[in-house]
Amino acid sequence: MKRILSFIVLVCLLYSCSDIPKEKEVTVSDVEITGFIKDYVKVVPGSYKFTNDGNDALITVKFELIAMPNYELCRKKHPEDISINPISETGDILDANFTTNRMETAKLKDLLNNGKLGDTKSISFKWRYFGNKSNRNIAKLIFTKTNLFEIVDETFKYCTDLTEDDTHWDDMSDNVKPNTVKESKIEANVNWDEALNEYEKYVDGYIRLIKKANAGDITAIADYPDIIKNAESLGNKLSNAKGAMTTSQLKRYMEIQTKMASAIE
Repeated sequence: MKRILSFIVLVCLLYSCSDIPKEKEVTVSDVEITGFIKDYVKVVPGSYKFTNDGNDALITVKFELIAMPNYELCRKKHPEDISINPISETGDILDANFTTNRMETAKLKDLLNNGKLGDTKSISFKWRYFGNKSNRNIAKLIFTKTNLFEIVDETFKYCTDLTEDDTHWDDMSDNVKPNTVKESKIEANVNWDEALNEYEKYVDGYIRLIKKANAGDITAIADYPDIIKNAESLGNKLSNAKGAMTTSQLKRYMEIQTKMASAIE
């Protein structure tokens, strides 16, 4: 995490907000995301604008779904933040609190729970105290020195990992409330995840073997016993998997099949 500029350093800047630009455009390509959602979404590369009206500062960011969560996601009650930290040209975090409101957080939650890979949602963040006198120096840095930003998630978790006391019940579907998911359903999902992991391992090994054989590499013969072993392990996993695959598991299964088919064409 980059260092946060202290207010003591900032007080030496001009105090008036009259010379603060109304917007600051930044172009990003690999925005850092921390927190639970980092494995499931990314910020779409491109140009984004910090804007202000003298009272509030805003920025709207487009997220893309890059992986499907295994279970439904819910919001924690405390803390309940998806936030943006502007970052200066020198790599310093500029200490402003750009956060989403509940409606914007719900849009991101919908993308995570109901989106398809490649789907996007634009989410707005607001710094509500931009016009506060003590924030003007920070604001000037944001609208003159920012060239990057990071995303921090402090709210999302799997619904099954939360309790009634720390979950927004109105955000949850009836069949995934904490402590009410049937144990057999969780077990079935886990079994299929293990089977898919084994299937992908087998396919990756098979593809490596095919490539070596096609290249005339005689070491391919030495890899053959491993392929047989992986095939046997895969058979056991498939036999032990129970119940139906979830939508995301079925999608992953099809992707592995496609990878296998492409390799042997």
